[in-house]
Amino acid sequence: MALLSNELALSVARRAKYFSRDFFRHRLYSPVFVVGFNNSGKSSAVDVLRSIEGLTIYPGEGNAELWFRGHFPWIESSVSVGPIWSAPDEFIRSVKDACGNSFESSRAQLGAYQWLVGGGNLVNDSGMLAALAPDIISEFPDAKFVHFVRDGRLASYITARLEWSRIIRSPGKYIEYDCPLLFSEVLKKMAEYWVWTMRRMDEVSASMPDSVLEVRYEDWWSDPQPMIGSVARFIGVSPPVASKSHIPKTDLTQHLLTEMPSDELAMLEEIVGPAMRDKGYSC
Repeated sequence: MALLSNELALSVARRAKYFSRDFFRHRLYSPVFVVGFNNSGKSSAVDVLRSIEGLTIYPGEGNAELWFRGHFPWIESSVSVGPIWSAPDEFIRSVKDACGNSFESSRAQLGAYQWLVGGGNLVNDSGMLAALAPDIISEFPDAKFVHFVRDGRLASYITARLEWSRIIRSPGKYIEYDCPLLFSEVLKKMAEYWVWTMRRMDEVSASMPDSVLEVRYEDWWSDPQPMIGSVARFIGVSPPVASKSHIPKTDLTQHLLTEMPSDELAMLEEIVGPAMRDKGYSC
């Protein structure tokens, strides 16, 4: 069959899953999910992966239509549950209830897209999917996960700053769902959510051995070429030709850690420290 453009293939795939769900479920092969907590370097890595021959990058993250239907973006949703970072287990239960605890439709849409573009391994870049990963593996037993991990203190701090800015601009819905309003409380919740996300991916690693590759933000930032090679080999494709133009970038970790008030840093280290050490960090 003639190959379709990415835009047309996505449009057709969104409809095809309703008419031939079982057919398209079985058209998906070798799916790869690139996941990770906010601000972990995942999206910039996917931009590099686009240059690898034999990969098909799914357009967008698909959070609203594939994984968190009716729940994403939370601020615009009508669900009776707080944002994922405030009560992750409750949020995920609501997502699973809404989709009937089945992700057949999501697999069919991805399969239809892959089949229509005639591409190789399909890559879905969805950082938030890490929260749901243990719940989708029964429908995606052939999946591989590339999990980007960053120093939990920094990932929590940066994400909390961004979320708190949204809260103070438009607090109504956050107040309705009894979300914390003080920055220190938002930061605490975000750190707990970071740990929760790490544990969720550990569940996937335990139940699907060799299906998860962890890539550290700090390693990618300082020298991406070896990381590109490891990701390509994990997926099962040839890495792109090495670039000689890479110049290590300045890591802002120490700058940001110095900027934090000592009480906030101490709180973060108490919450995320054990999980960070499990991931090979020293803190």
